[in-house]
Amino acid sequence: MPEFKYRASDAAGKIRTGKIDAADAKTAALGLSASGLTPLSVRATATQATKSEKTPKKSGGEKSALALVKKLKQLCGGGGMPVGDALKSLSVRSLDPRVKGLARELYAELSEGKTLAAAMSKRPETFDASVVHLVEAGESTANLGFVFDNIIEYIEERGKLRATIVSALAYPAFLCATASAVVLMFLFFMLPRIKSMMANMGAPENFAIKMMNFIGNALTVGVPAFVFAAGAAVVALKFYGKTPAGRAKIDANILKTPIIGKIAFDADICRISKLAATLFASGVNATETFRLAEKTISNAELAARFRQFRTAVNDGAPISAALQKFGLLDDEDVDVVAVGERTGSLVSAFGELASAHSASLGRRIKTATSALGGLALGTAFLLIFTFAAGIVTSILGLSQGLVAK
Repeated sequence: MPEFKYRASDAAGKIRTGKIDAADAKTAALGLSASGLTPLSVRATATQATKSEKTPKKSGGEKSALALVKKLKQLCGGGGMPVGDALKSLSVRSLDPRVKGLARELYAELSEGKTLAAAMSKRPETFDASVVHLVEAGESTANLGFVFDNIIEYIEERGKLRATIVSALAYPAFLCATASAVVLMFLFFMLPRIKSMMANMGAPENFAIKMMNFIGNALTVGVPAFVFAAGAAVVALKFYGKTPAGRAKIDANILKTPIIGKIAFDADICRISKLAATLFASGVNATETFRLAEKTISNAELAARFRQFRTAVNDGAPISAALQKFGLLDDEDVDVVAVGERTGSLVSAFGELASAHSASLGRRIKTATSALGGLALGTAFLLIFTFAAGIVTSILGLSQGLVAK
């Protein structure tokens, strides 16, 4: 915990100095007052000041956020404790160092008068935009317990999706690594010996040897060159994407890319729909709901379309018609929203959209990873077969040559 030097006066007017551990200067001053001292000055020690200047805050990742929100749900949702008191309690009593450190940081921000959403927004590596806006809506409607439930579900579902992608890509990666190891063994150990034997016998290089030489050059020269060029292209696109025009153009092309575009589209629409359903259920009006939902869109092209949609809705256009007009939903999804508008059940309508696009996203990712796995398996088999067949053919050719002599 940070350390502060203090200068204070006691009840007799005597000046006292010393050090105190506290989350921030304000908390340190309150602690001194509680002990009967009147704070005159409170400042961070030189070591602590230097450390805070040189070492950036690391609040932890998504796992830390999930652990903290689960604790807040227990204390604020089930226990009815105010969020400030819950964070203060966790910053002192939590046995999980991730939760304890994160609660201490957030409580320090709340002690300065900030909202929980504002404090979380300063830690994007831990709390993404969707989580921040859900908390913002929960604070504005005094319904944080319900919001914490949705945040937990959101983080857990995203974690499952990420785990599915990683596990699906693990097998293709293993195949590629194994095939590369086998091919490199053929290339650097067996092929030179065969070429040396053929040279000693005065035999010319056959087609199999030439093919293996070509593949070897492609692997040892072409692949590194391709990786370097791809890396340079990624860096260039990253810098280009930092400009508004560049990001808009890149994201527009992403949406047009087969498979990848549909995955990006489903991911954003699923996020928007889930957030909208939660906010509507929390009692947030349509104008504020769509304003918050727009901030969670990662694709600039979709964000621009959604901005136009919001303007149309604010001007009185039906939500379903505006979504269709700006290409945010297909006909089937639009019908779901239209029914929700007519029946006054936008919560269930957007909930259905979230479920449908979540399922679609899972199917598309599964298809993409399966295709990638099949491509990796086919490439690995082809490389190993080519080298094995080439070596066997060369050995047979040498044997026939020896027999002929």
